[in-house]
Amino acid sequence: MARKLILVVFALMIAGTTVWFVRSWAGNQSTAPAVQQTSEVVVAPKKPSAKILVAAGDLPAGTLVRENHLKWQEWPETDDLAEMYVVENVRTADEFYGTVVRQGISNGEPISDNRMVRPGQQGFLAAVLDPGTRAISINIDATAGIAGFVFPGDRVDVILTLEVMQGASETSVPHHASETILTNVRVVAMDQSTDDQTQEASVRSIATLEVSPKEVEIISVSRELGRLSLSLRSIARIEDIEQMSDGGAVLKEERGRGFTMDSEASSLISAPARSGKAPNTVLVIRAGDVKQKSFD
Repeated sequence: MARKLILVVFALMIAGTTVWFVRSWAGNQSTAPAVQQTSEVVVAPKKPSAKILVAAGDLPAGTLVRENHLKWQEWPETDDLAEMYVVENVRTADEFYGTVVRQGISNGEPISDNRMVRPGQQGFLAAVLDPGTRAISINIDATAGIAGFVFPGDRVDVILTLEVMQGASETSVPHHASETILTNVRVVAMDQSTDDQTQEASVRSIATLEVSPKEVEIISVSRELGRLSLSLRSIARIEDIEQMSDGGAVLKEERGRGFTMDSEASSLISAPARSGKAPNTVLVIRAGDVKQKSFD
């Protein structure tokens, strides 16, 4: 009887040991993947970066750069980063305000010196002009230049004032007349400045206009005929917009017929007599009598 009891106790000990061993093994198996998964999570070290100057939008060739055209953007830092691009805290963005895009720059593309033309550099004015247009300069003073209140980017009319002789006789009196020869012309520079950001009035001596090849000839010959002056147009209202196909300057249809004589400005000056033209005539018929009357 004692022998059986010993065997039972020994069997229970073996069973208990087996259960403990199985539970320990199962616990190790369930925790092993978690330990392995935890060991696989590795935090990569953050690479150092800097901010460089990039285009805030698409900048076509010929764009006059303003503050809203540029922005700072993070960029992976390298040893030669400052040599290739414009890096924040090394250079400033305002270095590029007033420059002109030489070659088109896409949105987010880095800004570099070789893609820009600075005022005074060779080819600067050529980069400002629209394709197919020309630049021509005229001399102005405080009166002809609207007291220094014309800035690059403004639209103006060009007015010619000249002396006109009526008739070829010795008693002919010279008269003066004014005519608008060009309308809605864009001013691209005043003196040697194309900056439209600085709006400080100052009397300039030279205005550079953007015109077509034909209009270059018109201005060139007009300078020999008389005095040229500018008339500033309103930004809110462009009268000839329907006549323009490409937004450029247009030659007035009434050129050669639309003008103002000195007699219209002052009542002290007699209107010039018409010469070289057939007088206006009418037939007056009274009781069978026909007479012709002429009117100047």
